[in-house]
Amino acid sequence: MKKVHNNAAGTLLQELSISKTRLIALIALLSALSNALMPLSIPITLLGVTTRVHIIQIPILTAALGIGPIAGALVGLIGATSMVYSVTPPNPFIIFYNGLLGFSAGLFYLLLRRRPHHMLVSQLVAVIGAYLVQTPFIWLLNTTVVGIPVIVAQIILATLFLEDIASTLAVHPILYRINLIERAKNTPATQNQPKVATAKENK
Repeated sequence: MKKVHNNAAGTLLQELSISKTRLIALIALLSALSNALMPLSIPITLLGVTTRVHIIQIPILTAALGIGPIAGALVGLIGATSMVYSVTPPNPFIIFYNGLLGFSAGLFYLLLRRRPHHMLVSQLVAVIGAYLVQTPFIWLLNTTVVGIPVIVAQIILATLFLEDIASTLAVHPILYRINLIERAKNTPATQNQPKVATAKENK
């Protein structure tokens, strides 16, 4: 448990050590992209009810899996603002749900990405874990506070699961293109380079 805690703390500090200018620019860009993607959706039918699958999770998960939980949470909070008024009645808790998605997925991925699994598997497990963290909040707040019918809440959860999985599959190649995953993968090797150089110098 202590080892896991130290690994999580170390990777969180690594996220904060990124250039603040670059970090703010990435968060702003991904948040804007998430809001811009809100109108784009695919209609599907679940449980006899037609709903729409959105893709705003793509920028949120890009931040969560590519940078870390703090960036994921911020992009989730800021990037979901346009979606609050896209539903009837307006649901301000959508911001909280997506912030929780970004933070949880980022945190779980920090703990999983160093394990001997295929990177996509770790990403999918992290996002599914984040979905399970979201589920009780979405259910309780939507049905008790917002007043959404139970059948609609069930459809929301089913749709959200599809959105999260599809977005994770889309995010995986994107992260390679912006070199965020590669940077994390090469960190241990970078840290070992000075030791190798020193050994050679001693010879």
